[in-house]
Amino acid sequence: MAMRNILTSLLPLLFFVALYVGSGVYFTLQDVPNAFYQLSPSVAIIPAIMLAWVLQKNISNEHRITAFLAGVGHRDIISMCLIFMLAGAFTTVTQSIGSVDATINMTLSIIPQKFLLIGIFIASALISTAIGTSMGTIASIAPIASGLAAQGAFSQALGMATVIGGAMFGDNLSLVSDTTIAAVSSQEADYKAKFRINAIISCIAGAMTAILLFLVHNQTVTIEAKEFSPGLILPYAILIGLALSGKNVFNVLVISIVFAYCIGFLNSGYPFVQFSDDIKTGFMSMNEIMILSLLVGGLSGLTSGEAKDIAKKLGNLFPANSGKTFAQITIALVVSVMDVLLANNTVAIVMSGGIAKEVAHRCNIQKHYSAAWLDIFSCVVQGIIPYGAQILLASSIAGIRPLDVVPHVYYCYILGVVAIMFILFCGDKALRKTSA
Repeated sequence: MAMRNILTSLLPLLFFVALYVGSGVYFTLQDVPNAFYQLSPSVAIIPAIMLAWVLQKNISNEHRITAFLAGVGHRDIISMCLIFMLAGAFTTVTQSIGSVDATINMTLSIIPQKFLLIGIFIASALISTAIGTSMGTIASIAPIASGLAAQGAFSQALGMATVIGGAMFGDNLSLVSDTTIAAVSSQEADYKAKFRINAIISCIAGAMTAILLFLVHNQTVTIEAKEFSPGLILPYAILIGLALSGKNVFNVLVISIVFAYCIGFLNSGYPFVQFSDDIKTGFMSMNEIMILSLLVGGLSGLTSGEAKDIAKKLGNLFPANSGKTFAQITIALVVSVMDVLLANNTVAIVMSGGIAKEVAHRCNIQKHYSAAWLDIFSCVVQGIIPYGAQILLASSIAGIRPLDVVPHVYYCYILGVVAIMFILFCGDKALRKTSA
């Protein structure tokens, strides 16, 4: 009965996924070009919202409207939309002045081509760990990876997935990440103790990912670096430097856009009118992803009550005497379902925190362990759901389908497996050692 209620509560999101993915599969079988573009995800989510609306039959229309608008206007949703806009503007401006080509040629002249994918992964991981935001990392590194892919270094899907994997490495590990803050705060855990667990698991997964990227990078095209102006690389250097200094991602992107204009003007007389038009073009290139993000937020607002019920029902599937292993798997399962439902790892952690804390207390799990599992598994799921902000942003920058990216986000899959193996084979022993 409990499992049936859980599935019923997930119906709106499952309906959205079925419509979006199902239409793509159907048109593919019909040999329609660009099959997955035939039904926009922004349109596919509308019937799901209608279904969620109907399922809220015990709530008045006024309360449903309030819940929907609260989801649309959620701070995280609006923040994502603003980041999308600024990232689009920065990408368009830097392409217009030639910074992307210059950075690509510099990269080709420095890094051996067989290590390009590993270099992109490591750069993304280091930046995201330093600045604590996967979105800011993707905004800065994805255009470079996309440019290298366009030169034939690797496929666009593999390049974007590699950037996302590195970005999620830092989103999970960084001490200044909002997911870390949410996980530690919700469990009242110790930052350093939680970081040690994350570092062990993340570094093992990162090393395995680097090896896999080396093995799958079957490049057959030799790319020669062209001459470039070193000054055109400065917009990316400023972007990364400001991000590493701890500046807010909005300030970083705005300053970098203005600086890119100054570099373009000094280098080639980049007209201000064209600069303005490029910003507008960049904003408009993110229209669909912003609309989808707003509608996903509204759907999350409508289903937030069900989300809490799902967490409680999942927690009750395991009795209090299930043991530490089952307790930790329960925590991982709860936050994973929350992220699938809400498509926001920080919100998923916040909504799962109370249940995770209760399960950890009942089964004598140290707080930093429950915090670590909340953070790790929310980032695992967030990095592979095709309607998540990270994949949407990267696929928009590269101009490819989100579903093309999903199979190649190797780091997130490996991270999930390593974390589960740790729980199954090391969890009880580590907990006993910590307790002692």
